[in-house]
Amino acid sequence: MRNLYVVPLPLVLLATLLMGCGAGHPTLTKITVAPAIATASSSPQTAVGFTATGTFANNQSRALNVADGLTWQSSNITLVSIDSLGNATCKMPGIVTLTASAPATLQFTVGSGVNNTSATVSGTAMLTCT
Repeated sequence: MRNLYVVPLPLVLLATLLMGCGAGHPTLTKITVAPAIATASSSPQTAVGFTATGTFANNQSRALNVADGLTWQSSNITLVSIDSLGNATCKMPGIVTLTASAPATLQFTVGSGVNNTSATVSGTAMLTCT
């Protein structure tokens, strides 16, 4: 007599998702922010667009975006605000560090319903507001 094991469908779907998304995808190892150094006016308030390029363990590079889990942060939001697309706006004179961060494993992206718990990789740039 044979034993028959039944695996719940959600467990099968989760395993398929993990294998399909996780296997063979290179790990993000570095983020380069461009421009690395910029200057803008705070009166009138001027915006500077920053971009983030990810370099992966297989030495391939590509632009990163919100769907990859990319986030932007200003070291001083009183001086400079930065939106999710990398547009930084000078509000007052000063120098700030802008940081772009993303999970090292990009396969679990926004809207997948799965939390990405991998380590974070970051890159920085400087913005001087006059």
